[in-house]
Amino acid sequence: MDFAIALQLLLFGVVWGGLYALIATGLNVIYGVMKILNIAHGELLMLGAYLTFWLFTLWDVSPLASIPLAGLAMFLVGVVLQKIVIDPVVARSSSFEASEKAMLIIFFGVLLIIQNFALLLWSADYRMVNYLTDPVHIGVVSVAANRLVVALVALIVTALMHVTLQYTMLGKAIRAVSQDRNTARLMGINVKQIGLIGFGIGSALAGIAGSLASTIYVVTPTIGLLFTIKAFTVMVVGGLGSQVGTLVAGLSLGILESFVGFVIGPEFKDITGYVLLIGFILWRARAGAAVGSEVR
Repeated sequence: MDFAIALQLLLFGVVWGGLYALIATGLNVIYGVMKILNIAHGELLMLGAYLTFWLFTLWDVSPLASIPLAGLAMFLVGVVLQKIVIDPVVARSSSFEASEKAMLIIFFGVLLIIQNFALLLWSADYRMVNYLTDPVHIGVVSVAANRLVVALVALIVTALMHVTLQYTMLGKAIRAVSQDRNTARLMGINVKQIGLIGFGIGSALAGIAGSLASTIYVVTPTIGLLFTIKAFTVMVVGGLGSQVGTLVAGLSLGILESFVGFVIGPEFKDITGYVLLIGFILWRARAGAAVGSEVR
């Protein structure tokens, strides 16, 4: 492996890593506010990807113009899911903690419904948005323009989300609810409304990620679960509630996959995330056991 190839792989890793960080940021916001592990998160990405594909194919709408449309559409889908799925379960549960366990099963059902609905509508054929595929030369590195757009937009949106959560009243309310729902309610925060907004924002980020992914990855009704697993890996490794950690973990996973795919083989690329997640959990377990033994 020479220097030029290493730079090329690094750039490809940053592209995918930025996309992973964006997806995981949405999942992190949803889990932080609602304490729901939305395993149908990738299905919202898939819907955003199909929306971009059909707008481009039928009406020649640029994927760049589709990004806010996909975000808005998935925000509305998130609001609908909140109203018809989450709120009724929370209202009928004995406690908010009890509803968390039910949500995992419920959203597995949502995953299957959305996935099979997409299969009925659009079949299992592979589709892709052929957009900005001409190469751009940056020194010794050559990369398709659409990959640069994906990396740039994903990193900008992730940075804007970080700024929003850290420095705006809405962001502070979201973080307050994430840290302690009861105390946030006592401080006058409308927890239910913040939950609705938080779920909508997380869903919107999935739609934006899907719009970007459609230009560099095949679009099928079954791509959602793969991206959900990657987002979950990034969220766990980066730390729940940590936007900076999510970005670092996303970039790390993308770069690691890029080098593993080149050195070992592309068929091992997607296994990298599983290995990273298992290794991280084992490391944390051993570190926790070591700390426990020192305390005793």
